[in-house]
Amino acid sequence: MKLLWATGFLFFLVGQSAQSSEENLPLWEVGAAGGLFSLPEYMGSDERYTLPLVVPYFIYRGEKFKADRNGLRGALFKSGRFFVDLGFSFGLPVSNSNEARQDMPDLFLTGQVGPRLNWQIKGLTEGSGVSFHLPVRYSLDTRLNSLGWVAEPSFKWEKKHLTKTENISARLDLGLLYAQNRFNDYYYSVPAQFATSKRPEYQAESGLHSYFIRLSSSLQQSKQHNIGFFLRIRTLESGVIADSPLVRDKLYLSAGVGFTWIFKKSESR
Repeated sequence: MKLLWATGFLFFLVGQSAQSSEENLPLWEVGAAGGLFSLPEYMGSDERYTLPLVVPYFIYRGEKFKADRNGLRGALFKSGRFFVDLGFSFGLPVSNSNEARQDMPDLFLTGQVGPRLNWQIKGLTEGSGVSFHLPVRYSLDTRLNSLGWVAEPSFKWEKKHLTKTENISARLDLGLLYAQNRFNDYYYSVPAQFATSKRPEYQAESGLHSYFIRLSSSLQQSKQHNIGFFLRIRTLESGVIADSPLVRDKLYLSAGVGFTWIFKKSESR
């Protein structure tokens, strides 16, 4: 899952716009996003990746389907300050070149999909305010092996400061991750045939995986360019997988800086 938060942060930058409401935004945008990120190889790993990342992006703000800073999603239901959409996520492979997983099977690319309940507690739906989000996603790998369900409820506080020349946005997320035993087993169990003197046999269970806090901010000084940073802190200390020998570091830190550049956008709003 090493690029999940990096790509999520790039979408956060992509979504920052000098306009104050979604109704004033272009229907679609095309551009590029990139940055430099430092992340553990997986949640609980004591080995890190330093990743330069540049990707093209496409933003679409339709009535029923959106591809924006919150990811790829489809609107399912909306009533007042509550709405339900369909969210997607992914996790990249982890090689057994990682010392903790040496001689164990590689971890394959995984994907997640499922509904997300959203509650705008205070403020605008798009803009400054406080909101609650409850995504529940079904996970499987590229071999179509089921990894069960994960839930990641969180509270989000976001503040935008708009001037004639700048758009400054700050965001704080607080949440936790809960996972079924098949998901935790995939990343943290040690079967008997792969146990060693330094890596005892271990069977992961369902339950609380971790708590997290995430800080991010962006600065837009023109309609085409945007820069920002993020810091994510996750603790596995209280999680059900904390005693896994594959958890070498219970404090997960990831950080990055990024930019976006808009090439073209629609006249339609």
